[in-house]
Parts: sequence; structure tokens; C-alpha cells
Amino acid sequence: MSVQLFSSLPIRSVVARVVLCFIIFALFPTAGSASMTVEEEREMGDKLAIQIQQNVGIINDPIITAYVDEIGRRLVETTHDRRFRYRFYVFKEQEPNAFAIPGGHIFISSGLIRLIDIEDELAGVIGHEIAHGVLRHIDKAMDRARRLSLVTLAAIIAGAFLSKDAEGTATLTTGAMALAQSLMLKYTRANEVEADQKGMTYMADAGYDPKAMVIFLKKIYRWQRFSSPDVPTYLSTHPGIESRISYLSDNFMSSPQSPSAPPPASGDLKKIQIQLFLKERGGAEGINQYTSLLRERPGNVDILYGLGVSYSLVGRSKEAVSFLSEALQAAPKDPYIIRELGIAYFHTKEIDKALDALKTALDTFPHDTTILYYLAQGYQEKNQWDEALAFYQQVLDLDPRRVEIYYNLGVVYDKKGLLGPAHEHFGLYFQHKRQWETALFHFRKALEQTQDPRKRRQLEQLIKELEG
Repeated sequence: MSVQLFSSLPIRSVVARVVLCFIIFALFPTAGSASMTVEEEREMGDKLAIQIQQNVGIINDPIITAYVDEIGRRLVETTHDRRFRYRFYVFKEQEPNAFAIPGGHIFISSGLIRLIDIEDELAGVIGHEIAHGVLRHIDKAMDRARRLSLVTLAAIIAGAFLSKDAEGTATLTTGAMALAQSLMLKYTRANEVEADQKGMTYMADAGYDPKAMVIFLKKIYRWQRFSSPDVPTYLSTHPGIESRISYLSDNFMSSPQSPSAPPPASGDLKKIQIQLFLKERGGAEGINQYTSLLRERPGNVDILYGLGVSYSLVGRSKEAVSFLSEALQAAPKDPYIIRELGIAYFHTKEIDKALDALKTALDTFPHDTTILYYLAQGYQEKNQWDEALAFYQQVLDLDPRRVEIYYNLGVVYDKKGLLGPAHEHFGLYFQHKRQWETALFHFRKALEQTQDPRKRRQLEQLIKELEG
């Protein structure tokens, strides 16, 4: 079902993708009976994206998501495709991987981003996946996939979920995967050529160098041969990387540089990669890794940054401040270092220093909910309630999924003596937590404290819904 960039993956990854196809047919039984409309594809993709996010480790760090979003935005603008709102997700996975699902949802692994050397390579990957969405290859693949029998799908699911050992999983699923591949491979070869051509055109129009895609595929080919040499080619859902490298080299490597001016960097790639490494491995391993590297390259800014963030992650904030301060001496205006130093200062209770650093970092990252949250916390520590409220509200506006902010708002309103808004926000928090009786208690208390007719009607409606 998913449109995947790589031709050779561990069995568990390939199985997961095909099981995803089965899930779609289970959730949307009519989807494969005829070509979907754009609206149907959009609706399916939105629902499926929610399911995927609940089952994989989506990375929600604002500086990481903003970096990928900016590259994706630049590429989408060149497509002039307004049918879908393209959205980009980074998920925690050490293996390099990327795939698209219906409706413009594109998923990229942390391992893939850590493998690239320049931003243009990532633009090539994202451009390729965007092209699959623009060309609606996913819809076409689903229409073909209805030829798979329930027996085949049952074998795939049994192999994915019922076998307890990897060898048993391989035995159960290999035959089913081979059949699925034989049905779809001749189509995906044509799809891949189209997606490569379109994706590299998008790159050039956005100012990226299309040659970077070929360089990246060669890198993936070397990784593939080293990491998973025994995976049979028929288990892939796309043609082999060798053929893609050859085709793209013949058609694009001799072409001139992109006609558009190179875009400014979307962010600091090295520091993004450090953050992703720590998301995958954790702070303790980061300390070991960057301590070792610092012996080899003393004073290196990126290594000092990685070591500082690693110590922050394990709660050793004084050490974090020390290494981040040393990094900042070497790079005094680096907003990534200033951001992390502000967070570390907060945890060492140096609130004024934290606020100064975080406000400086906010100039570069104005929509960074992590910075905004720590600013709110800092002002709350200083009993500056209005400033705290303003920053908490900004966090909630930018990321409504952060339901704990309702609780923070309730606390601050309570400190200000505004009991109506305090109880209302506590009620909203407990409502999102599905603690109905507690939510009702707070909404009723809010109603007792509220005189405004419009707000009373809103609270009465919330109470009525919960009572029902």
C-alpha cells in the first residue's frame, strides 16, 4: 500500500507495509472497488495518518518538524498541486526509510535524515514521495491490490502477528509477498520512473541540485549491501536501486545545475541530526558517543552541543550548562545552542538567564512550542501571571494536542484569582483525559463563577454533553 523509496528492506518492514494495505481494506472496504475520488483519497489518508501516528514513534520536536516542513513546502509550491494538503512526519527508526499514504501524507525515518550529507539529498527523497502523491500512484496501487485474495492477506497477517520467531515469520510470509509483488511490480516500475522524473523536476524548480538524488541513492545502495544483503529482490515493492541509479545517472547527471537560485538552508542539518540520534538512542548513549568524539576533536561546536543536550536528557543540567556554554563561546549567535542553554538554565533554576536565552532563541524559532512552553514556565516561576498566560496560550494555539496546557492555564488563572476561567480550563483538561466526573465538577464550578451570558451558554452545553 505505501509507496516506499527503497527496494530492499528487512522482512518485518516489508510485512508491515503490506499489512497496512490490509488494514486499509478492512477500514475502507469499498476503496479498492474503483478509482477513488480526490475527496475519498483525502478522507482515507487523514484517517490512516491518525492510525499510523498512534502506532509508530512520531517525533514531534518543533525544530525537527519545522526543518522537514520547510523543505516539503518549497517542493510542494513547485508542483502547483492544490488537491491535497501535503504533510510531513518524522518517525523514530534507525533504518533509512520513507513512504507516502493517500492524501499527501509523507513519512520519513530519523535514520534517513541522519544518513544525508546535504539538504539537497533530503529534498530528493521528499520530492520523490510528493511526486507519488501528485501522480496519484497510491490510488492506482490500491486498485490493483484488490486482486489479492483473502487467503494471501491472511497469510501475510499470520506471518506478521502470529509467528513468534523471525524465521517462522519469513516462512509464512514469503509466498504471499511473492504473489503480491508479481501482481504489482510491472506497474511500480513505470510509477518509479514517473516519480523520479517529477521529483527531480521539483528539486530543480525549488533550487535544489537534482544530482544530489543520485548521490543519495548510491549511498543507500552501499548501506543496503552492507546491512541487508540477503533480502530477496521479490520482497521489494519497488524496482532495485541499481536500475534507478543507472537510469537517473544517464538522464540527469549530465544536466546543468538547477536553473533556480539555491534556497537558504532550512536549518542546521548537523544539529538536527544530533537531535535525531538522541531521539533514537537516548541521552546516556549520547554522553558516551560525544565524550569519545570530543577527545578526538576537542572544542568542536557540534560535539559540545550534542554532549550538552545529552546531559540535559539524563537530568544532569549543570553539566549541560557547562558544555553548552563552552559551545556558545565558540559560536556566540548560534540559536540552536542558545535554545538548549535556555532550557538547561531553567532546570538549574537560573530563571532570569533562562528567560533571556529563550527569548533570544524565539527570534529564530518563533513557532517553537518548546521555547514558548519554557518561557511560560519561567514567567510562572516568577509569578508573572499575564506573561505566563500569553505564552501558554500560544503553545495551545500552535499545538492543540498538548492538552496538559489546559491544566497549566487553570493553575495560572487560579493564581490570578479568576476562578471561572480556572475551573473551565481544569474541566477541559479532565475532559480530554476522559475523566468525566472530574470534568463535570469543574465545569459546574466554572458556571457558578461566570456571569457572561455567552460563556454560560458554552459551559451549559459542555455540562449537558457530559451528563448525556
